[in-house]
Amino acid sequence: MFILVENVSFTYLANTPFAVQALQGVSLTISRGESVAILGRTGCGKSTLVQHLNGLLVPQEGRVVVDGVDTRVRGAALKEIRQKVGLVFQYPEDQMFEETVFREVAFAPRNMGVEGEELEARVRWAMEAVGLNYEALKDKSPFELSGGQMRRVAIASILSMKPEVLVLDEPTAGLDPQGRTALLERLQDLRRQWGLTVVLVSHNVEDVARIAERVVVLERGRVAFDGPVREFFAYEHRMRQYGIIPSPLLRAAFLLRARGFEVDPPLTPLELYREIEEKVLVRRKPCSVEV
Repeated sequence: MFILVENVSFTYLANTPFAVQALQGVSLTISRGESVAILGRTGCGKSTLVQHLNGLLVPQEGRVVVDGVDTRVRGAALKEIRQKVGLVFQYPEDQMFEETVFREVAFAPRNMGVEGEELEARVRWAMEAVGLNYEALKDKSPFELSGGQMRRVAIASILSMKPEVLVLDEPTAGLDPQGRTALLERLQDLRRQWGLTVVLVSHNVEDVARIAERVVVLERGRVAFDGPVREFFAYEHRMRQYGIIPSPLLRAAFLLRARGFEVDPPLTPLELYREIEEKVLVRRKPCSVEV
């Protein structure tokens, strides 16, 4: 395993009248090359959990071990952990501050001591990895770009550190359908081409279906489900129990099930089409016409 989370608990404003327990005894593992979605209703602890994965937060109880390094140990190499586990916050464009796209993407590797031709090559690679034209955009202000482009610049600024794990907190929030589709396609490409480990926090079931192979559901700071994405999507009542709204594709499959058709929950429109073709249309009786 690459990341071990073991019995982690964390409380904001601990030992005060305003204490809020965000995580309670959370345990899970993430292996290299996995694509994991973390789901749950607002306030269940998703963002708190992912901030533990790169040492931004340190467990008050339990431990987090990243590539063999325990984040709670005094003197732990947290800087190295944050280079291995890159975290992209929700609405990361709100944290941009550099004058040009190049400087924004170059900020992290420059702080790592990368300079000159190596820095330029790394920025070019990171931008092109997320589908941004290096020559056309490197000298532009990030604030002149579209929302989708700004989100990709933010991801490129993390990729420029060449992390082994990319953690994304609601990466498609606020994007139009075209921008969301383009971003998800790039994330899929990164997984295929570079073997990148992806941890995705999202409320969007369609995003999860396109990216994730495994789902971890948090409920009131605890792990309520941990298993394959198809297994979680198989039962509507379980999804709604944890505040997850089924996508239109899944709702169509559940409606067909309610009418007696043994349709497997689809992850893509093509899968739904095939399920209907194989399990619904074949059961239709031909019409008989009397002359």
